[in-house]
Amino acid sequence: MLVERFEIVSAQGRGQYGCVYKALDIQLQTYVAIKVLNSALHNSEQAISSFKNELLLVRQLSHPNIIRVHEYYYDQQLHFITMDWIEGLTLEDKIAEKKLTSQEIIDIVKQLFAGLACADEVGIVHKDLKPDNILIDTEGKVYIADFGLAALKNNDNSQSIIGTPYYAAPEYLLQGKVNKSTDLYSLGVIIYQLCCHSMPFTGNSLELIIDSKLSGNIKFNPYQAKLKSLKALVLSMLAANTQSRPESVSLASRSFESLINKNAKRNTRPVMLFAAAFVFVGFIWVLTTVENTANTDKAKYSSIAILPTVMNSETENDAFTDFIHYRLSHVSNLRVIDISRVTNLLKQLGLNPPLDKAKVELLSDLLKVDALISPAVIRTGGNNQDVQIKLIKVDGFNINESLLLNAPLDDEKWNSVASQAVKNLKQALNLKEQDGKSLLLSSPPSKALFNIKKQIELGNVEEAKTKLQSLLAQNPSLAQGWLVLGELLLENNLIIEAEQAYSKVLEHSKPLTYSAKFASARLNDLAGKVELAKNDYLELIKAFPYNIELKIALAEFYFFIEQHSKAEQLLLDVVKLDPYHPNAWFMLGRAAFLQGDLNKAVDDYFVKALVTAKKLKNPLKEGEALNAFGVVYGQQGNTELAFDYYLQALTVRQNMGDSAGVATTMTNLASLYLAEAQYKQAEDYLEKSLDIYTQLGDQQGLSNSYNELGVLAEEQALYQKALKHYQDALTIRINLSNQMLQAESMNNIGFMYYMLLNHEHALVYWQQAEQLFQRIQFPIGIIHVQQNLAQIELSKGNWRNAFHLFNNTLKDASALNSVEETIVAKSYLAKLGFLQGGFKQSFSELESVYQQAEALNDVRAIAEFGLWLADWSMQLGLKEHAIRYLEKVELAVANNGNVEYHNKHAFLSRYINDQLHLNNLQNQALVAPDFAHQSVYIRELIYAAREHLRTGEKDISAYLVKLKAADYELQKYQYIDYLELLAIQQFLNKQWQALQATLREAELLQRNMGGYWRSFQFDRLHAQLALANEADSSAYIAKVDKKVADLLNNLPKNAEHTFLSTLSYFELNDGFGELSAND
Repeated sequence: MLVERFEIVSAQGRGQYGCVYKALDIQLQTYVAIKVLNSALHNSEQAISSFKNELLLVRQLSHPNIIRVHEYYYDQQLHFITMDWIEGLTLEDKIAEKKLTSQEIIDIVKQLFAGLACADEVGIVHKDLKPDNILIDTEGKVYIADFGLAALKNNDNSQSIIGTPYYAAPEYLLQGKVNKSTDLYSLGVIIYQLCCHSMPFTGNSLELIIDSKLSGNIKFNPYQAKLKSLKALVLSMLAANTQSRPESVSLASRSFESLINKNAKRNTRPVMLFAAAFVFVGFIWVLTTVENTANTDKAKYSSIAILPTVMNSETENDAFTDFIHYRLSHVSNLRVIDISRVTNLLKQLGLNPPLDKAKVELLSDLLKVDALISPAVIRTGGNNQDVQIKLIKVDGFNINESLLLNAPLDDEKWNSVASQAVKNLKQALNLKEQDGKSLLLSSPPSKALFNIKKQIELGNVEEAKTKLQSLLAQNPSLAQGWLVLGELLLENNLIIEAEQAYSKVLEHSKPLTYSAKFASARLNDLAGKVELAKNDYLELIKAFPYNIELKIALAEFYFFIEQHSKAEQLLLDVVKLDPYHPNAWFMLGRAAFLQGDLNKAVDDYFVKALVTAKKLKNPLKEGEALNAFGVVYGQQGNTELAFDYYLQALTVRQNMGDSAGVATTMTNLASLYLAEAQYKQAEDYLEKSLDIYTQLGDQQGLSNSYNELGVLAEEQALYQKALKHYQDALTIRINLSNQMLQAESMNNIGFMYYMLLNHEHALVYWQQAEQLFQRIQFPIGIIHVQQNLAQIELSKGNWRNAFHLFNNTLKDASALNSVEETIVAKSYLAKLGFLQGGFKQSFSELESVYQQAEALNDVRAIAEFGLWLADWSMQLGLKEHAIRYLEKVELAVANNGNVEYHNKHAFLSRYINDQLHLNNLQNQALVAPDFAHQSVYIRELIYAAREHLRTGEKDISAYLVKLKAADYELQKYQYIDYLELLAIQQFLNKQWQALQATLREAELLQRNMGGYWRSFQFDRLHAQLALANEADSSAYIAKVDKKVADLLNNLPKNAEHTFLSTLSYFELNDGFGELSAND
């Protein structure tokens, strides 16, 4: 009996914090759970005090999915708490049984989200969430246990880690850091375990487990198909970087509910449709979301092209051709080539009807058709005329011509003549449409409407618009007229007016007609109702599976909603039907590029786009393909080829008067000139492209030019100016609703905030950019963001995190064959290696990257990495090496125009020439305006202070005053260098207590870093502090000997003496100076 109230009934188990018993509360006559805390904790008053304080918070939690904590007691030398008693099993037991259905898993996860959301709202973090402390009663209700017990372990300064490592977030295991996503991460592991019957991470030691968590190599393969929809959410919850996880438990919970609800709707739809069939018996069209766009079996369809009508009035005759096309396009198993495409191809090839046999063969081959239809209107006297339609069938080398129709033609007979022509064609081609036609043919529009459409095709848009509005005023129920007006308005970006026109189409169309369904697709598309719009397009394609232009429209829709893999699959179906389609191969290349498969984009798609354009003699598409080659080769780092293709594209586009294309290529060329630091040429091209885009009213083009102007300013270290340009680009891109371009702008803005020392804003923008890139599945964009996040981790001293991020992006960039991103990853991995003392390998790796940059003529990379190599050489005392590197990059830096590189080069040159003195720094701003300037300023002060000490002076307080005022939030390893100087001054002044505090601070910082190569200097000072306190200093001396020996082994050949001499800039009575002198 405890406290004369609780009678122990049975022992239930032992856990990390103690034993659990079932007990009877005699006062209340109810069962409770009693947790008796481990006796090992009893001796720690701080642990018990922290635990009591935490319980005060936990008792505020009142939620049906959280076990209620009643009270804390101390009796019979036992510390214990009482809680609700739950009759049931732990989630760990349930998982081991492997009997949970998908619905049971969903119910469990819902309840876990609910409980954690309650805790999150009041700022309480569990810190040790795992299946073993989650209970499930006999009714399936879930309870989270052990809230507050984590406080028992957070009782010292060692940042000790509690909980099971497999379920803990990596930042918690590494640094003991707790944040709003700590429990979310643990829940992500639990959901993964429930879905996959395995753990997402492996490793039989803490270090291996952490490495596995940071690697990001997680495969989500649930054993039940229904759970696959959770993949994106679970992987985001398990993200190694906290910024990539959901912002809150509530947000993650809503995402989970949305995914489950969507899954439920998908699963119930067939039943609903089946039930609806009994109600709407007359419906001939059944809604479907199945994205099987067509069975392209050649035996089931035929392909034709309609030649321009031969005879009198060009406008009238071509209008009749459009009418014939309109009627034939409603034959479901007939592929009819778009009229404008046939007309353009004839012009490009220089062909005019009538066509001889060779021209018929050429045309049918390029259009991949079985037959051509050649209409002609013949005057028969007075106002009378006949229409004569010939059918030209092509079968290999055999060409057979026959008369399809010869009949009188007047305005009243267009429809009847066309109906007879369709009937005769079906017979001639042996076409048999399937029963149960999907969509009805709309009522035939008037002849006047086709004359107006012809005016639009000829470019007489304003005249056609006036006539169309007049026609609709006379006949407001003409649905097809409203559809033409809607497309015309949409082309001119008049969205609201276009929506009104499409609404008129629905108002005046019969249900289940082509016009009604197409207008519905447009309205849903414009309203952002993605699923509804997609379903409308898919229904149209199901009704007309061989209508190529419908498939092209759906592919463009997929691009718009960033579903690039679906666009690719649909376009592959297009080229199977129509291998010389003027747009399809280019669009395929675009889809592959956006999915990160650069080789596939060039080798499989863009090359075919170029061949097709040349074969069709289409300069517009030729310029487009050449420009695309430039884009891909530029991405792969092959600037020579990129320049070549861009200049070819520019010539082609200028020759044909393609203003928009010229501006695009100029913007791309500007980007290449930026890479080679030819800023004047870049600026000239950007200004020209801005003028063109402004004249054209091309908002996306304007946003691209502003973006490149941002890059131009950034390269010259004009970060505020760059930020303004990037923000201008983002404003336009938000209005365009282009997620990929928005993500690019957000990533750029984030980097500018980083350079302007506002890391909080930087993280916000990078988080948004990464989410957008992940949503549209653009791997190169994800790499860019992750490399930026890695840089901020490096700057903040979280070197292990930085290593894993850079290492992961190296793997991803290598897999994508993306040279620029590979170079960035390799260079920063080398930098991390150098900071941790791996000098020899780091030099070798960076020199390899430098040579690669030279081969690519990447002037920016040559300048940056050359300066790194000079800097590293200088730090190790290799003055001749440093001079050589500075000389090698001097021209690149001089031509680069980048203020950051100029400052670094000037600083290194001053240091080598012994010109770093405090009086030279007096006029510099104490706090520099940005990351780059501040970094150089801090380093100049540090190096000047060291040289001051090297002369034998013992007072560097003037330097320390300036250094203390600097902002080190993003300069952590330079802060370590500052602490080194501060500790030396404290040693020289015999300020032993202050020295001890400084050495402790440095030790904690270096622990997070994973080891800084200069740490042996602090060990030397530790030894002196021990001697001053009359303590044993041998352990510190041994550390110094070992660390210095390791560093010497990692130096380039014959560098030991200069290295030791460089580091002996202050005097200690420890023999280090003699070691340098005698080496």
